[in-house]
Amino acid sequence: MSKFNNISAFYDQEIKSLIFNHASLFQRLKVLRTINEHCYLSAGVIRQLVWSELHHHQYDMEQSEIDIIFYDSDADVQHEQHIQQALHKQFPLNDWDVVNQAYVHQWYLNENGNKIQAYTSLIDALLAWPETATAIAVRLTENDLLEIIAPFGLTDLFELKLRWNPRLVCYETFLQRVIQKQWLQRWPKLKLIEFCK
Repeated sequence: MSKFNNISAFYDQEIKSLIFNHASLFQRLKVLRTINEHCYLSAGVIRQLVWSELHHHQYDMEQSEIDIIFYDSDADVQHEQHIQQALHKQFPLNDWDVVNQAYVHQWYLNENGNKIQAYTSLIDALLAWPETATAIAVRLTENDLLEIIAPFGLTDLFELKLRWNPRLVCYETFLQRVIQKQWLQRWPKLKLIEFCK
């Protein structure tokens, strides 16, 4: 079950197959569902699974950071901490980053040092992430189906394209992320999509 029509049926099946067949990732999705059924695994953990598979690398998610997102304008800060602690108890080797996207505007500053506008939904938040291939979130539904939110689709992710999303950060900040995270060295088949002014 995908939230956007722009996700091709082929890539939709590919990502589901990768996730269902990666025992560690699937186990974390099942535990996450028991802790909070409205939470999604997102960003790097999904992106790196796909990139690793396409590079024929083993993807070991032990000791990695895992981003968890949800959107709840009624929840307090302790709710994030509760989810993080529950996940840490089950998987202590992972670094859990749990963020309620409804409150990001209260602490995130843009490049000019100003607070950003409040996101209106989880989709609105994903539409602001720096790269199109990173803007993805998945959760396991109660009937063991995968719900995928990918507002830019999955094409860039599966075609190994590093494409800048200009909504929140400038191109230079995007390039700094690419360099700092050493993506082109770790996954040499990646193609940096140059921005033409």
